[in-house]
Amino acid sequence: MMGYTQDQYINKNIMIGVYTNVGINQPIRFQKVDFPYEPGKYHGNGSYSAGVKFSKYLSQKYKIELGAVYSTHKVGFEDPEIVSASGIIYHETFQTFNIPIILKDYLKNNYFLSAGTVIDIGLPRRSLFVDTQTGFGLSFGAGKEFAIGNFILDITPNLEVHSVIPFSSVAGQQRLMVFGIRLGLNNNCP
Repeated sequence: MMGYTQDQYINKNIMIGVYTNVGINQPIRFQKVDFPYEPGKYHGNGSYSAGVKFSKYLSQKYKIELGAVYSTHKVGFEDPEIVSASGIIYHETFQTFNIPIILKDYLKNNYFLSAGTVIDIGLPRRSLFVDTQTGFGLSFGAGKEFAIGNFILDITPNLEVHSVIPFSSVAGQQRLMVFGIRLGLNNNCP
């Protein structure tokens, strides 16, 4: 039988923790659009998320995590109406509430691969050029966990694609891609 190093701190109870994700975003389209007022170019800016997570080991090799997360995203774009030689970049900021559902597959030495869905719920906003990011998204990552006393710290470089399957879409629906680093801290009290 194969053993995993996380066996030393495996907890069969539900664990609660906090996490944050800091990254760079980029709006993308899966199809080309020809809108007269479409920005000429989008520029990646910052994305920040923070929230709580609940996790449970399904076995020594798998753990499932469910979260409740507030995210804010800043996106830059070049205004199609204003042709400026100075290269002015305009910005929009919007917020979402996310529910990530992630499955972790453990490898040796507390390394893991993670994949799952993110349920995106757009919060009220006045964004003109970035489509609403509500729907089902995808999350992929790979990282490592560290046991520190009664806590588990995990560090995960990750990729999220928001609103892959939007709740309501528009022609040429934009999806927000975020490359980030997720830091999580779980309480592992017996």
